Amino acid sequence: MILKSSLVAVLALLVSGTAVAQTGSLEDRVKALEIKTEEKKAPATGTGVQAYFDDGLQFRTDDKSFMGHVGAFGIFHYTNNATFNDSDSRFDGFTIKMVAIDVEARLWQAFSGFVRATFTSGGSSLFLGWAEFNKWDAFKIRVGLMKVPYSQEFLEDPRWTDMPENSLLGMSVPGRDLGLMVFGTPIEGGIFQYWLGLYNGTGPSAGTENNSDKELSIRLALRPGAKAESDAIKHLTLAVSYTRGVAGRNSGAPTTFQAPASGTIFHFGPTTFVSDYERTRFGVDLVWIWGPLSVKGEWSYFKSKHKFADGSHDPMRNVAYMGEIGFWLLGSTRLNNKRPQIKKALFQEGGFGDIQIVGRYAKVDLSDTLENEAGWAGSRNAQEVAFGLNYYPNSFVRVSAMYVYYRYDHEDSRRFVTPDGQRIDNESVFVFRAQIDF
Repeated sequence: MILKSSLVAVLALLVSGTAVAQTGSLEDRVKALEIKTEEKKAPATGTGVQAYFDDGLQFRTDDKSFMGHVGAFGIFHYTNNATFNDSDSRFDGFTIKMVAIDVEARLWQAFSGFVRATFTSGGSSLFLGWAEFNKWDAFKIRVGLMKVPYSQEFLEDPRWTDMPENSLLGMSVPGRDLGLMVFGTPIEGGIFQYWLGLYNGTGPSAGTENNSDKELSIRLALRPGAKAESDAIKHLTLAVSYTRGVAGRNSGAPTTFQAPASGTIFHFGPTTFVSDYERTRFGVDLVWIWGPLSVKGEWSYFKSKHKFADGSHDPMRNVAYMGEIGFWLLGSTRLNNKRPQIKKALFQEGGFGDIQIVGRYAKVDLSDTLENEAGWAGSRNAQEVAFGLNYYPNSFVRVSAMYVYYRYDHEDSRRFVTPDGQRIDNESVFVFRAQIDF
């Protein structure tokens, strides 16, 4: 009996001691449990990765040693040539302007890679792709396939152009090319920017470059009010651009003299002459953005040398210029090559989105070299008057309508016959765009 009572007493003591111990260490045990939980969440090596949506799908490690972006967009057009509609070789109907995927990565806040792949019914292709060292704002290096820095209209991303189709001035720009570029913003605040590049000079589809001649490009941009508090001059940009190079001898014209919206080739002829492709360009562009108002203007000079059948060497020249004005009805804005900032998006707090009204005039004048020396026909100048409406329900969706009137003139204002047999001196075109991106 005494033994049984002793065992009960020992057991009671052990139970009560355990309960006391558990009660006294509850806070410590909770902390230990939290630590173990966090250890299970953390990866075995490296740092955690955050994913979020901000101007596309973004990725970032906690220490910012890796930052990435994946985006995609689709741009679709419907074009109606109001002047000609049947078997006329003009743009007419639905077209895919561009469908693309963008992938960008930045490592250790010093190196970047960017790829834009485009897709059509016939397959895919590389539209842009480069590697870049960009640790310092004042000095960056890029190598790969890129846009040659010339003309603000051309440098705009296809998603952000104020009108669905670019102006006639686009015939003067160099386009995309393979090369190396040094660029940067050496003055804090972005008052001054520079771009200095060296390129093959043959464009992205020419294959392997087999000659030592390269094209040099220089672009300088000044923003005198970049540090100003007033928005009236904060986004005023003046830039000058220059290119010079030799791309190798070839039988053909230096460019296609084609109206962007209609597809009409207004200056044409036999390409039996030789172009040694010594080319020079000089351009000036100005952009002024003040809240919902935007004013843009460009002037471009282009010269290329040719050798004709009689042995003569004669340069072809063209001068182009354009002026454009736009206004957002509900106070939104869009800076150079940036996504528009829509103040009140549709379906958010009763917003409607915003509508931008745009008007543009452009003209290109050609020298008579190709007509006199190579028997070319058609118009030696073209004028463009265009009006457009852009509706953005939010910053990622766009619906646009554009009307453009082209006027073609010869020295005696007679109509010219196009390669498909149409006799014209003017035409009207409607372009509609639907676009979505992230």
